[in-house]
Amino acid sequence: VYEDPKAFLTCNFDAFKALCDPELAQSGPSGQRTPDRSRCNLACANISRTDSQIAAVQAEIDEIDAAAEARLDPYPIARREQQRRAALVQIAERHRATAIPASPAREKTP
Repeated sequence: VYEDPKAFLTCNFDAFKALCDPELAQSGPSGQRTPDRSRCNLACANISRTDSQIAAVQAEIDEIDAAAEARLDPYPIARREQQRRAALVQIAERHRATAIPASPAREKTP
């Protein structure tokens, strides 16, 4: 399991499912392999996200919104940030739509 805080995700690495390098499973024992973080593919089945990672995504969205409201960034940077915001919103919405709710705590019987 590899956590990537900058990408707001956890990689539950399985070489046979890894989209970061499809040939990884064929190149040797998977126990000695690690994900290629520079080639992370958001469609990969190895990706998982926690509610705390989504909270960090939301904080990043809020920062982008504050910067946009301040209008201090040059247009190319502001445009790039809005594209990033759209991608982050999509990640957060996908997580909320597919999240598995936590099980309620079971009461202990005496």
